[in-house]
This record gives sequence, structure tokens and C-alpha cells, in this order.
Amino acid sequence: MAMSHDQNSEQRLKIRKNLIEAMAQTMDLYGATHSSGQLYGVMFFENRPMTLDEMKIEMNMSKSNMSYAVRSLLESQMVKKLEEKQDRKELYVAEVDFFLAFQNFFTLKLQREIDVMTEAINNALPELTELILDEHISDEERKLALQDLHKLRHGQKYYEWLQQFVDALKRGEYFKDLSC
Repeated sequence: MAMSHDQNSEQRLKIRKNLIEAMAQTMDLYGATHSSGQLYGVMFFENRPMTLDEMKIEMNMSKSNMSYAVRSLLESQMVKKLEEKQDRKELYVAEVDFFLAFQNFFTLKLQREIDVMTEAINNALPELTELILDEHISDEERKLALQDLHKLRHGQKYYEWLQQFVDALKRGEYFKDLSC
């Protein structure tokens, strides 16, 4: 027996609701708040750009929480602000290509890790080397400093590899022939 139009619509909306919740749960795993993930899910299924007021109504969120969620999604490039406006209000649209969303999100997060850790390692290496070469250092301290130096050199290799991975990810090398 065929479903009526209303039953089909109700079933489609239920499916969407479940998918939006799944998106929120997975976004939460990657550091986004649950409500930011829900907002991304709502915008993902919206077939048009949305204003902050429309998002606020759809999500039933306060203006400050909505602003935070949108800012978070903008920073991770999961949402884009459009150049055009609607009645002088900013318009936002979700990135619906999962490959591009993954690419944007992870290159941003991984590049931040690379930059922070590379700078810290590069600052620590000369200091450790100087400490190791200090003639007044005890043998035990020299041994521990050498162990730290070895660990940091291993870390350098890792971050060089990770930079190559991120560069390839930015170029889309992992997604050839996969986008829809």
C-alpha cells in the first residue's frame, strides 16, 4: 500500500532528523559542540542559504549561542558566508560536499597542530643542545637531555610527514575520482 504525500514527507523529515543528530554526534567527536553539529546538519539539508534569524528560529537557540555556533562552523569552513545579502542580512550556506568538508576541517586542525608543535620543537632544540654541551651538566642530566633530544628529532620527522600529508590533503590528492 502506497504512502500518502503527508506520510512520505513525515518519513523524510524523520530520516533527516536522525541524520542531523548523527552529524551532531560525529562533529562533537572532532571538537565542535553538539549544537554546532546540529546547526550544520540543519543547514546541510536546507536547499538555500540561511540568515542568522532563520537559523535561530529553526534551532530555537539564543542569539549568542547561534553566533558562537556559526562562528565555529565558519572557522572550520563547514559553513561559508556569502557575498550577497537578503534584506541587508548576512547569508550562510553549509558545505555539502563531504570530501571538501573533510578536507577543509582537517587541514585547518592539522595545520594548527603542525605550526604549534614545530615552533615549540624548533625553539627547544637549540636550548637542549646548549644544555647537553654545557660542561657543568651532570651525566644524569645530559643523559635525560639526550633522550629528550632524540624524542624531539623523532617528533620533527613526524611533523614533516604530517605537513606532507596536509599539503596533499589540501591539493585533494586523496579524493581523486571520489567527489559526486
